[in-house]
Amino acid sequence: MKKILVVIAILITGIVGIIGYVHFQSGFDIKIKNQTNKDVTGIYLTYDHVKTDLKIPTIASHKDYKLNINPSKDVGESTMELHYKDNKGKLHTESVIGYFEGGYSGNILITIKSVDEDGKLKFKVKEDISLY
Repeated sequence: MKKILVVIAILITGIVGIIGYVHFQSGFDIKIKNQTNKDVTGIYLTYDHVKTDLKIPTIASHKDYKLNINPSKDVGESTMELHYKDNKGKLHTESVIGYFEGGYSGNILITIKSVDEDGKLKFKVKEDISLY
């Protein structure tokens, strides 16, 4: 009987912990992984109503960069995009979050898979967004 009570107590504690983590997470935790053999530079993130674009420092080959973006509650309906220019100066855009509003939170993993000879990047984006 004591074992059952201990198991129930552990389950309740785990559930409360998970709910608390999700409920109190603030903004978007973004991780950018550079899986290429080249340093990646000149990329930035932007979304509607942000005062200045969020410039990402150079990410060395096979390194990661992490940041947290906490948009204000009055951001309204928005999307988040990653922008960069290739070697020819052509601007490229990659969708990071297709839709969010103020108060949303989540985890975003952006993986840079490859860089071609013109400096064009290939990305994989995985988003886990919470409405609260």
